Amino acid sequence: MYGASGGRTKTERKSGAKEETGPGGAGGGGNRVELLVFGYACKLFRDDERALAQEQGQHLIPWMGDHKILIDRYDGRGHLHDLSEYDAEYSTWNRDYQLSEEEARIETLCDEE
Repeated sequence: MYGASGGRTKTERKSGAKEETGPGGAGGGGNRVELLVFGYACKLFRDDERALAQEQGQHLIPWMGDHKILIDRYDGRGHLHDLSEYDAEYSTWNRDYQLSEEEARIETLCDEE
């Protein structure tokens, strides 16, 4: 945080970490906020052939035998084989409930929206 004079304010230390002031705004007893960033060294290997196959989707597999729907092998949908319990028309809590004319009109308006 920099003031109009271009110098550092009281709440910024030379290390770059900022100290937040308390509810009184006087700066006494404020909590210091720090950010720790670190990383590890790694080696990168260029494999143009594999990158092209990935870009073309050759790593994808058909979902439930349907070749129109391709998913990655780590996709969670690969574990869903029977979706009937999630169908709205079969698993609603009260299928026999009859709507009044007013409720049916409101439902129609909501569906259109």
